[in-house]
Amino acid sequence: MADRTELPEEQGTYVLVLHVPQLKRMEVGRLGTFDFRSGFYAYVGSAFGAGGLRTRVERHLEAAAIPHWHIDYLMGFAVPLEVWYAVSDRKLERDWVELLEKEPRFSCPSPRFGSSDYRRSRTSHLFFTKRLPSFRWFEDRVRRVFEPSIRARCALIRNPIAQLRTGRANSQV
Repeated sequence: MADRTELPEEQGTYVLVLHVPQLKRMEVGRLGTFDFRSGFYAYVGSAFGAGGLRTRVERHLEAAAIPHWHIDYLMGFAVPLEVWYAVSDRKLERDWVELLEKEPRFSCPSPRFGSSDYRRSRTSHLFFTKRLPSFRWFEDRVRRVFEPSIRARCALIRNPIAQLRTGRANSQV
């Protein structure tokens, strides 16, 4: 596993693994109000802009004064733990969403969360599980389903609470 400072500046797809320590009711833009239960969340996204994976994940770890994306609302109180990612010029976002949808231990806490750019879809890019999800499980699924050039990797977010409190999370992705 890599440290998050080793996230590449290349394009790719990622899963941001988060922990919510206690129940939180929150309005998420125009999506509505949702209860985020205590547990673990996996948010699937893609990074095809300038700076690639590193810049996109760094953006998620910053405290957004005015939320832009659905994930910004959740990042206001969730603790980031890991980033699972693959470097690829192919968007794997929908495929990875399907992997998580098919896994019985994951549930969908809010329809359309993170997927408003897919207008006709009810699919969510956010998944909930009571236990910390296993990167080994995810890595194995990616290996089975995708061609060998798609290799899942994991970056740890070291001491996330201390980094968020000191603002260091903003500069060390």
